[in-house]
Amino acid sequence: MTNRLRRARDEDGAALVLVLIVITVAALGISALLTRADTGVRATVGLRDQAAATYVADGAMQAAINNLRNSDYNHTTGQHCFGSADTLELKNFVGNDSAAVTCNADPNKVLIQCPSLSNCNRPGNAILTLGKVSGEDGLNIQQPTGSTFRVRGNIFSNSNINVVNGTLNTNARIWARTSCAGSMQSTPGPSCNYGSTPNVLGDDPGYVPAATTVPEHRSLPACTTQNSVVTFQPGYYDDAVGLSKMMSGSSACRHSTWWFKPGTYYFDFHNDGDGANPVLPSGSNVWSVDDGYLVAGRPVDGAGNVIASPPVPATIPGSCQNPIKTASAVGVQFIFGGDSRLEVKAGQAEICGTYSVDKPPVAVYGLSSGAETPTTFTAKPTSIPSQGGYNPTATVAALEDVGGTAASWKSNKKNDSTVLRLRGFAPPSAIPVGSVLQSAVVEVTHRHTDVATKDSFSARLTTGSGDDVTGTSSGQFGSPTTYQTESIPLDVSDENGLSQAVYDGTYSEATINLTTNLVEKDDTEYLDRVRLVLTYRAPAFRAGSGCVTNTPYMGVGSDDTCAMVSTVNNSGNQFYVQGTTYAPSAAIDVTLNNAAEQVFRFGVVARSLWVKETGSFSYTGVVIEVPDDSPGFVFTLYLNVYLCQGASTCTPGGAPTLTSRVALVDSDPTIPDPGRRQVTVLSWSRPG
Repeated sequence: MTNRLRRARDEDGAALVLVLIVITVAALGISALLTRADTGVRATVGLRDQAAATYVADGAMQAAINNLRNSDYNHTTGQHCFGSADTLELKNFVGNDSAAVTCNADPNKVLIQCPSLSNCNRPGNAILTLGKVSGEDGLNIQQPTGSTFRVRGNIFSNSNINVVNGTLNTNARIWARTSCAGSMQSTPGPSCNYGSTPNVLGDDPGYVPAATTVPEHRSLPACTTQNSVVTFQPGYYDDAVGLSKMMSGSSACRHSTWWFKPGTYYFDFHNDGDGANPVLPSGSNVWSVDDGYLVAGRPVDGAGNVIASPPVPATIPGSCQNPIKTASAVGVQFIFGGDSRLEVKAGQAEICGTYSVDKPPVAVYGLSSGAETPTTFTAKPTSIPSQGGYNPTATVAALEDVGGTAASWKSNKKNDSTVLRLRGFAPPSAIPVGSVLQSAVVEVTHRHTDVATKDSFSARLTTGSGDDVTGTSSGQFGSPTTYQTESIPLDVSDENGLSQAVYDGTYSEATINLTTNLVEKDDTEYLDRVRLVLTYRAPAFRAGSGCVTNTPYMGVGSDDTCAMVSTVNNSGNQFYVQGTTYAPSAAIDVTLNNAAEQVFRFGVVARSLWVKETGSFSYTGVVIEVPDDSPGFVFTLYLNVYLCQGASTCTPGGAPTLTSRVALVDSDPTIPDPGRRQVTVLSWSRPG
């Protein structure tokens, strides 16, 4: 009995333990469920608040964008994004929540603006050749078999296209007025034998040079130190021999960076040909870059930041501001006249143009019009330092004009002579620096009394420095009453003091020793007038001439024809034009050995274009391009949204809820069209 009672009590205790266990487990489960339910409720509330904040931020951003779309804001000085401020405050924007949107303008302007083809800051074609010359290729492409020559933009030849090897590929159109040879790819396919069908894309765009008058004449800078920066100032340069000597591997300043500061440069070389200047060294009118690094434009570092001057060595490409990347780019325009040419041999060159909103950034320009006009002036003596045998009759009054009194001299023996010294002969106005002396003539109005013999004259002119210039004449038979005018041409074919003074723009006066020769004794010479006639050619824009315009061009080395710009097959050279190349009357001929990017940016317009890729040419990207055929971004803005929940006003602070980068697009960036302007969202992000 006792044992049974003990067992019963033990069983009741065990049951109680089990009950306690069950209750505990149940309690823990219920607690977990309650905790999870509370977490879910709190998460739901949080997600709801987050969604609401997102909607409010999105709405605030849309309000800011719409405000900009309907404004005339174009980032001019003194303007603010939202009327009078750069913060758009949205009070009680949604319920009791307020928002604020800040605006910060990105100074990088748009690159491409093309409301129409005639009002566009990029060419209509990547390649446009204007020549219609029998036997001359409009476009000639030579490359290794199997290669692809890539172009971005239209290709238009007013004659033929000759792809000697490989394939010519463009993302746009191809037209050729006459035949096409070789493999070509375009969308749609090439339009060959296009004939005379009108197409404005095939017309000469007629770009005008950056200057209307010849810039200031410049002498070459000093060349004394290797591995230095040799700085050129904008202006007129006429000495190709000097440029080539400086930029050779044997010059005193070899391996240097040849920096052409931003501005307009005119290259009209007078070392060779009919227009040669005896003051300059004789040689070719070809400027050869055979060493160093030519940088033309505003210099930048590897990150595109403007620097004071380019380094040595310069990193090419990427050494100067590129107008396809930077709307604030300030570069150069290289203008070539006459038969002046640029050849890149073992050197490296990068030429950067200047950005404009209404015209292409023409970096290389070949003139197709203009000519030198000779200027002639007649000068009189103003003093007589020595009268010689004409004493005392030789006076300024007697010799400056025809008529009135005359100076006279009577010979004392057979084959007698006397020397009359005259000074003065000043020009009516200053002769421009860089002028080329074309001729100098001493004119003598005279007679002598012996009708059976001739008198004769010789003249020696000096400017006080440099070699004298001389000339002679055979004279005239005598006459008792009639005066005749004798011309004594001075020899100006070689360098002399007069040519140098005219070239330097320092000519102000001269001294002439005039020698009179008489054959018979007691013959009398009468001088009524002595004057100096000078003819010079002042610097002028000259249309392409000589071998530059001779046709048909058949490639480098062809007889009597040449390219205005060329590169040679040299493994060390590189050549880039960051801008438009415009040479409507000339050929462009480049051989590509190395390239890291597009060689011709903003297109090429030429009479004929020849491009050769060597077997070592490994660049597979676009070689010639124009930017996309659409209006570009005028400028970009950074918008940040700040939320202030439960507040009637909002002051920006802390981290923004939403950030966006937008761009405003106008057909004319200078005249925004509120309500019709386009706003493009470039990025949209939520920090954190």
